[in-house]
Amino acid sequence: LMYLKMAGITWYQKKIGAYDQQIWEKSLEQTELKGFGSKPKKTGHIKPGLIDVDLVRGSTFSKTKPESPWTALTRKGLVRVLFFPFFFQWWIQVTSKSISALILVLYFLQVAGAVLYFEVPAACASEVVGPLCLMLLLGTVHCQIVSTESSKSPDNSPVPSRTASPVRRKRLKNNGRPTDGPALPREVKLLQPSEGSRPASDTDDMLWEELLHDPDSASTGSSESGEEEPHGHNHSLPLPNIHQFSWLQACHPSKDRVSAIIWEKGECKKADMSVLEISGIILTRVKVVEQGMGYLIFGSLVTTSLALLPYCFRLAQKLDVSNLSSVSFQELPAVAIGPPCALSYAFFIITTIERVFLSGLFFFMMCVAERTYRQRLLFAKLFSHLTSARKAKKSEIPHFRLKKVQNIKMWLSLRSFLKRRGPQRSVDVIVSSIFLLALSFSFIICAQLLHSHHTFLDSETNWELMVWCGALMVFLLRLATLGAETNRKYSNASVLLTEQINLYLKMEKKPNKKDQLNIVNNVLRLATKLLKELDTPFRLLGLTVNPLICNITRVVILSAISAAVSDLLGFNIRLWKIKP
Repeated sequence: LMYLKMAGITWYQKKIGAYDQQIWEKSLEQTELKGFGSKPKKTGHIKPGLIDVDLVRGSTFSKTKPESPWTALTRKGLVRVLFFPFFFQWWIQVTSKSISALILVLYFLQVAGAVLYFEVPAACASEVVGPLCLMLLLGTVHCQIVSTESSKSPDNSPVPSRTASPVRRKRLKNNGRPTDGPALPREVKLLQPSEGSRPASDTDDMLWEELLHDPDSASTGSSESGEEEPHGHNHSLPLPNIHQFSWLQACHPSKDRVSAIIWEKGECKKADMSVLEISGIILTRVKVVEQGMGYLIFGSLVTTSLALLPYCFRLAQKLDVSNLSSVSFQELPAVAIGPPCALSYAFFIITTIERVFLSGLFFFMMCVAERTYRQRLLFAKLFSHLTSARKAKKSEIPHFRLKKVQNIKMWLSLRSFLKRRGPQRSVDVIVSSIFLLALSFSFIICAQLLHSHHTFLDSETNWELMVWCGALMVFLLRLATLGAETNRKYSNASVLLTEQINLYLKMEKKPNKKDQLNIVNNVLRLATKLLKELDTPFRLLGLTVNPLICNITRVVILSAISAAVSDLLGFNIRLWKIKP
């Protein structure tokens, strides 16, 4: 049905477009339809010594893309969490046996907790709904992260199975027609995964074909990922595309090199180094830097607080300062949980376990994102030290000046290469989930304040939302600070301006090389303009945000906060009109 609709749209677009055409446009279309098949052609080649704008922008070093749109991935994640036992083998493939077994236990505990909720009078809805939402969120996020992983044969083609549905076999057959092409270089073939590293086929979830795939894609048998890039298992090296590999060949140590200064045991020495060699040294320096434990400890404290919050809330409701001393230690469980009952104890033990493990997993993912952003900042810092002799010596990395056009090219290439190092899309998925979750909690809190601010603190759910919102804001502020500092390091024009001053100093000392140095100076000016042109203008403290979404979010959230504060204080405050 969707295919027929798209065909109808295309037909009507051509139909109404024909009324606007003049004679010259119709003749031009006829010429385009004839094509260039009859034109004489000769063999050509791409010169590797030049650079593309993709190299400066960083898109040359492409990452694997998701196999499906985010809506399909969200649906897959929800289905694979809701029917977790039926997709147990798939979860083992994308995690491990121990983690999958742990999540399976949590799944059955969640089912048991939902059943016991109706039998325990003192139970709160948030104690069941909270872990359930966390499990769905974690499953959806992980499904989007691993969406580039799929069953591939050694030649990087899908593996059809006898147990697969006819629609699945037809789709795999059509996919195999992202494969015939020119022979790959020997270096690329060496990077292909071997037979032993190939992931097992995910044919155990073929019964849920219609739940996991769009009806229109299933009916047409077309691929879900017409533009997805080849990739392997998470235990094997990814297969780079030909364009990226050709550029890496152009930057091979035997070709483009820069004369750099290195320090060995305090002695200054010179060596000809390539982009890959310099980036390897920087990567080594980043790995040896000790990572802090502060945010991991903070996440553990918040996890403990969320686990103990229901009990503390009940104690605070049923006890006050006057009769607190009259209650013995043995009576506290009865006050926090209710009358001694096996079902009550079972329910609260289950919900506590669910809260501890699921909240801990979510804060663990946030700590992974924080560590990745911190490593990006270290890459940016060490890159900014390359052209400074003192900082390069202190950081134990190579040092070179931008005194030649070739050096500027290597500097731009190294800048793009380092910006694409490490996890990219997977961490962006985690950060997006943190942002959307904090946004949702903030909106709910503001709505609750507007509805009944006098009884706002009398709800256990509101206390949980405030704890979650506060913790998420702390992590978002940390990520925003790291992202802003990273962008500032990479976009710092003072490095290029300093190198221009150095060129003028060399012109004064060596007038015979003035023409050559003038060329380098002009290239530096062009590089400065190019970097300003390519830098993304709309960034929210390092996090890329669409300007329309940013403005809508600012107006909606600040409007809700303004209404809540105005209701509490008794006069109107319009925060959305305050410019950041």
